[in-house]
Amino acid sequence: MFLGSQWSCAQNSDIFSIEQTVRTFFEGFHAKDSVIIQSTLHRSFELGSVFKTQNGIMFQHTEGRKFINTVISRPELPEWKEVLGEFKINISGSLSSVWVPYEFWLDNSFSHCGVNSIHLIKTEQGWKILNITDSRLKSCD
Repeated sequence: MFLGSQWSCAQNSDIFSIEQTVRTFFEGFHAKDSVIIQSTLHRSFELGSVFKTQNGIMFQHTEGRKFINTVISRPELPEWKEVLGEFKINISGSLSSVWVPYEFWLDNSFSHCGVNSIHLIKTEQGWKILNITDSRLKSCD
């Protein structure tokens, strides 16, 4: 029973750390702050998006460095705002997956919504984001 409670405490600590890592990433994203963003990322970070076009379902891959440069060099307007929903976190050893719905707004106008599927790895420096793949939908009802 003692070992079970130790595992539960470690699991809860990891869940908290994982969620904080993701929230810190989005704080940096909103602030256009590369130092904050990079503090949350693994050196192998990549981004992907899945969306529907007239030609069918598409996947867009973005190298991590290019994504960061796009975020920090974007103009002040329109303001980018990603509103996160409820986190669902799974952990297996040093690998974690986070599933979190989102809405994306440009200024006060709804742009799109979907889910962020995020993989993290536990390093000596803490949990780091390996990749984010999002779905992009026009409606999430």
